[in-house]
Amino acid sequence: MVATVLLLVGATALTAQVPQCPADLSAGSIKVQPSPGWTGVPSTRLLLSGAGVVIGRPDVEPRAELRGGARQLSKRVTETTYSGLSEQEKWLICTYGRGGELEQARPLPPEADQCVVRVTRSQYNDVTVAVACTNLAPSK
Repeated sequence: MVATVLLLVGATALTAQVPQCPADLSAGSIKVQPSPGWTGVPSTRLLLSGAGVVIGRPDVEPRAELRGGARQLSKRVTETTYSGLSEQEKWLICTYGRGGELEQARPLPPEADQCVVRVTRSQYNDVTVAVACTNLAPSK
């Protein structure tokens, strides 16, 4: 899923595509690399459990996971702001499973220098994530 978010550059407004985390990973999309002699069987779909931003390719270790400025908006809503991202390769990381055992990632717009990730948990612990990015740098 991709959402369109307004990016402000000086007095000029630009539109950019910002990836959004899928609500789940189906069992069919998960490949298990089993131990020798075993058969890998993903038993169920995994639900979205959280999200964050990393600097640099997420499949290269060690990676720079950013803390961001987190604040609790309500009992079930947390918002984390990641600032100072301009001129860096940045990725959205979506985590799945109770402890975030699986991850998938998509690049964020290169012109974005601030991204906000809002995580909402329902009373049944279902998670939704909304991502918005802006360019706060003055136009040249």
